[in-house]
Amino acid sequence: MLGVFLIWFSIRNSTPLEREELLENIKSANPIFILISLICGLLSHLSRAYRWKFLLEPLGYKPQFANSFMAVMVAYLANFGVPRSGEVLRGVTISSYENIPFEKAFGTIISERIADFIMLLLVITAA
Repeated sequence: MLGVFLIWFSIRNSTPLEREELLENIKSANPIFILISLICGLLSHLSRAYRWKFLLEPLGYKPQFANSFMAVMVAYLANFGVPRSGEVLRGVTISSYENIPFEKAFGTIISERIADFIMLLLVITAA
């Protein structure tokens, strides 16, 4: 429902000609590229869930991969509504399903974000 609202909100002020052009562009999109982007997106989410599971293991917690993945997906969904709320919800979700203290789960999320930031700086520097 949220997705339908966001689509409506983004095209509500467009002209009928612009809407027709958008529909034609969607119809003419190459399905191979759509499939490739879906696979890359899924691999991105799977790797984030695995990385988070990997960060929790030295703390003595071994969450199930499925719970880790679903917590990551819940975070992405929450970020659509309230930006950056997903990180908190991700920690709450895994702590409720895997009995991991919220503080430790959230700490790994913060350390993951710091590592992401460092990697971003390295990519920018290299470019």
